[in-house]
Amino acid sequence: MKLEKSFVFKGFWKDLEAQYGKKKAAAIWQYANKELQRLEASEPEADKNSKSFVFPAVSLYRAVDHYVQGEALAVTRAYGTKTGLRLRNIFRKVTALPGVPNLMWKNMDKIAAKMSSGYDCENLIVTDHLCSLDVKRCPLYDKAKELGTPEAAQMICCMDKEYMNGFRGIDYTRAKSVAEGDDCCDYRLRDSRGKRK
Repeated sequence: MKLEKSFVFKGFWKDLEAQYGKKKAAAIWQYANKELQRLEASEPEADKNSKSFVFPAVSLYRAVDHYVQGEALAVTRAYGTKTGLRLRNIFRKVTALPGVPNLMWKNMDKIAAKMSSGYDCENLIVTDHLCSLDVKRCPLYDKAKELGTPEAAQMICCMDKEYMNGFRGIDYTRAKSVAEGDDCCDYRLRDSRGKRK
C-alpha cells in the first residue's frame, strides 16, 4: 500500500506541505512510503489493523522525526485530531438518519463486544443507557511498541478521541489512554437521547 491510497492517512501530505513547504514535505512523504513498504515486507502476515493503521502511523512518525527531530509527536497528534474531526462529521451524518441512535442503543451489547474484540478489557458494563469499559491493553499500541515507535500510536488515539464524538445519541468521554502512559483507556458512552442519566 502507498500512503496516498489510504483514506485515513492520505491527507497528511497537505499538512506536511503547509508546515514544511513542498520540497521537505515531498522528502518526508517519500521516506514514509519507503518505510511503510519495508514494514509491510517484513511482516506480510500482519493483521489488518496493523497494516491499515499502525504501519502508516509508525512510518509517518519516523519520517517526520528523520527530517525534523523533536516535532514528530506534535505533528502526528495534530493530524490525528484533524482527521478525527473529519471522521466525526461523517459519523454525525450517518447517525442522523431516523432511528439510528435507537438501533445503536438496542444493540449496544453487540457493538461493545465487536469494538472490544482483540483488546484486553475490564469493567465492561452495558445497560440500556450506558456502555463503559476499560481497555488495559491495546493491540495497536502494542504493535507500535513492538516496532520500536510506541509514540506513533498517539496519532490513532487522537483520531479516536474525536470521531467517537460523532455518534448521535451518545455522549462519549475518554480521559485516559494506554498509549499516553495511563493504566487504561477509559471508554464511557452514555445515552444522550433526551439526556437520560
